[in-house]
Amino acid sequence: MKHQQFIIQGKVENTGFRFYAFRGASILGIRGFVKVSEGQIIVEAEGEDSKLTDFDEWCRRGPDGSSVESVICNDKEYIGYEDFKIL
Repeated sequence: MKHQQFIIQGKVENTGFRFYAFRGASILGIRGFVKVSEGQIIVEAEGEDSKLTDFDEWCRRGPDGSSVESVICNDKEYIGYEDFKIL
């Protein structure tokens, strides 16, 4: 299991991106949370390497109406989240 932080920038506010991330996390079995901070989406995600790679691709697509300009991915220390939440 691995922990990654995704910082998603672009036209991502008011596009349903947090719910989109929640849906992707549910499909892929990712645990952690998603929130909006200073005009960008922050996701803390934990899961298997292959699932995190799939989740990264999911986030880069974004929901309809969004325009993802960049996704910054940082490895973090594993915490052990039990579920995925929208904050």
